[in-house]
Amino acid sequence: MRGISKRKLAAAAVIALAAVGAAALLYQPALAWYRRLAKLPDENGIYQVGDHWFEALEPVEDSAADAFAAKLQTLQGMLSDDNRVYWALVPDKGWYVRQEGYPTLDHEAFWQRAAQQLAQSGMTAIDLSGALQLDSYLRTDRHWRQDALQPVLDTLGEAMDFAVKLEEFTPHTAEFSGDLVRKLPRPAAEQLVWLTSDATDDAQVDNYKEDAAHTVYDTAKLDSSTPYGLFLSGITPYLVIESPQAETDRQLVIFGDSFASSLAPLLCESYSRITIFDLRFIHSSLVEDYIEFSDQDVLFLYSDWIASNSALLR
Repeated sequence: MRGISKRKLAAAAVIALAAVGAAALLYQPALAWYRRLAKLPDENGIYQVGDHWFEALEPVEDSAADAFAAKLQTLQGMLSDDNRVYWALVPDKGWYVRQEGYPTLDHEAFWQRAAQQLAQSGMTAIDLSGALQLDSYLRTDRHWRQDALQPVLDTLGEAMDFAVKLEEFTPHTAEFSGDLVRKLPRPAAEQLVWLTSDATDDAQVDNYKEDAAHTVYDTAKLDSSTPYGLFLSGITPYLVIESPQAETDRQLVIFGDSFASSLAPLLCESYSRITIFDLRFIHSSLVEDYIEFSDQDVLFLYSDWIASNSALLR
């Protein structure tokens, strides 16, 4: 009897261990299934719809749009009377799958509220929401695709009086995995496209973080931990693009975030000088140390995430 009891206990122990092991194996798939069912992002705030990955943005109060508008009005105070001033927001790509039920910043409400506050500012509002769709964005990253920006260029150009045709550029590709999939056990990959022309080839970039001038595309970044840094070598407080092949002597100043990095090279035929300030990394009180405002186009271009967290803009 004692021997039988021991065998039964051993068998029970094996069964229990097997059950624990099976539960452990099934836990993560079950948790992932539950999160999809409940429309919850993962522990990193990431979720997937189709072949696109997204970062969840929570709804924001009207006060966030008010604060953003107030920030733009403060920055406008640095400009001269002969500057032509525009502002635009880049919708978070989650806005284009809002029907899926995941946490999403209400881009339309934020835009309308900010536009209401800025209506008397003299700035021209440029609504980009209709110029973009889900496939305008990279699948594994939050940024837009440079090769999908023709509608954005048309919309900006109509307001700012320039014309850019992407069909006149030469595309180049490389394998790319964006920020939204870096923490996955098996990071997904896609093709990153960048576009060149005679104007982009000849343009020179004076970057605050670099000792020497460089080109608008930094292909060495493709093999780094920040491959989106291909565009203008990535995040920097301040840079200037000089474009000797520009068709005009017009100048553009962009106050923006990393979305401006992939847009600006496409404007090298339209502007002889493009200056970009990222106010997350340089205080606005220092801007006038680097530029004299006079007779430039000025574009405030921010993504939903930065605009709704405008306290990041110094």
